[in-house]
Amino acid sequence: MSGRESILARLRRGARRTAAHPGEHPAPQLAAGFAPFAEALRAAGGAHHGPLPQNKLAAKVREIAARRAPQGRVLAEPSAAALLGPGPWETPAPDAAGHGFEDAAITIALGQVGCAENAAVLVTGRDAPHRALLFLCRHLLLLLPLRAIAGDFHSALAALPLNALAHHHCTWICGPSKTADIEQTLVQGAHGPLSLDVIAIAPGGESGAQ
Repeated sequence: MSGRESILARLRRGARRTAAHPGEHPAPQLAAGFAPFAEALRAAGGAHHGPLPQNKLAAKVREIAARRAPQGRVLAEPSAAALLGPGPWETPAPDAAGHGFEDAAITIALGQVGCAENAAVLVTGRDAPHRALLFLCRHLLLLLPLRAIAGDFHSALAALPLNALAHHHCTWICGPSKTADIEQTLVQGAHGPLSLDVIAIAPGGESGAQ
C-alpha cells in the first residue's frame, strides 16, 4: 500500500462515527418568585420594590417619582394609570406622536410577565401603545403582578398572554439601558432609560413586604 493510500484509508476510518441520539435535553427548572427576580434585577442595575397591594401602588410611585425626577414630566400608559388612579402623572393621548415625549422624565407601564432568571419584564403593545415612551424617558417604572413571575425564560415564554402578539409590538425589558462599547467602561442611560424600577403587585389583599 502506497503512502497516499495509507493516509486515505486512515481518513476513511476516522471520518464517520455513529452514535445513538442522546435524547431530549429539557431546560432546567429554575426557581420562580420575587426573591430570585429581585436578585437578578439588582445584578442588571435595576431596583425592586414590594410586593405591595394595589391600594399602595400610587404612594410608592409618587415616592419613586419624587426621588428620580422631582420636577420632571411623569407619563403613565393607560393600563398602568387605571391601576394607580389619579396622581401627578398624565396619560398620553392615543394619537400622541413619539417626538412629543422628548421631555418625559418618567414613564410608568404595566408588565405582563416577569422572568426570575434574567429579570426581564414583558410589556405588550396593549399596555404600552406609545412604544417610544419606553425608550425616550430618563427613568422607567414598571408594575408587575407577583403571580406573573416565572422561573426561567422558557417558562416565561410559555406564560405569554394569548393576545401578547395581537398588538403592534411586544418588548422584553431587563434593567436600565447600558453599554460598555467604549473602552469597556459601563455607562447607563446611553440608549434609553437611566434607571429601571419594578414594583411587584401582591395578589389579593396581601400587604407584602418592603
